[in-house]
Amino acid sequence: MNEISKPDYSLLSFSRRARQNSWLHRGTLGLRFLLSMGFIPTGLVKLFGLPFSNLGSSSPIGVFFDMLLSTGVYWQFLGGMQVLAGILVMFNRTLALGSILFTGIMLNILFITIGVGFGNTAYLAFMMVLGCLWLCFWEWGKLRVLFFDPVPVLYQKEGNGLKSVELSFFEKIVYGIGYVSGMLFFGMTRGLKLPLGTEIFLVGIGLVCLIVAFILGFKANKR
Repeated sequence: MNEISKPDYSLLSFSRRARQNSWLHRGTLGLRFLLSMGFIPTGLVKLFGLPFSNLGSSSPIGVFFDMLLSTGVYWQFLGGMQVLAGILVMFNRTLALGSILFTGIMLNILFITIGVGFGNTAYLAFMMVLGCLWLCFWEWGKLRVLFFDPVPVLYQKEGNGLKSVELSFFEKIVYGIGYVSGMLFFGMTRGLKLPLGTEIFLVGIGLVCLIVAFILGFKANKR
C-alpha cells in the first residue's frame, strides 16, 4: 500500500481534530445553514426565470444581470446549481459534494463582483469563498481521495477513539426554527410576499435562536 505524504496526513489530522471541537462543530453547522438560506431563495428566483434585481440599464451591474436573464436556460441553470448546492450542504452525506459545488459558485461570484465593479460586495464574496474552503477542509477526510491515494482502511473505520459531537434534541429544534426563519427572511428579499413587518419578526426570531444556541452550546461544552 502506498504511503501518504506527511503534509497531507497533517491536514487530515487537523481536520479530524476540528471535527471533535464542540464550538467548531456548531459554527460549521451555522455556516451550512447560512449558505443554504442565502442561496436557495436566490437560486429559485433564477430557476423560475425571474429577474434578480431591479437596477435596470442605468448601471453596469443592472446591464450585466439583464444580459444574464436574457440567456434564458443559462440563467435557470445558474439558479438550479445554487439551489442544488444549498440542499447538498444541509445533509452530512452530501456535504463534501456541496462544499465543492459551493466553492466553484462562490469563486465565480467573487470574480464577477471584481470584474463588474460591485464595490464592497467583493469583500463579502471573498469571505464566503473562505467559508466554502472551510467546509472543504471540514470534509477533507472524504475529499482527499480526489487528490491523493486513499487513506488506509484503519483511518476510515469508526470507533477509533475519536469522540463525536452530537446536538441535543432541544438544540436541533432551535437550529431548525432559526433555519426556517432565515429561509423566509431571505425569501422576502427575493420577492416572497408576506405581511408587512414580518421581516423584523423573522430577524428577531433568528437573533433569539442564535442566543439560545450559543447558551446551549456553552452548556454542552462544559460537560
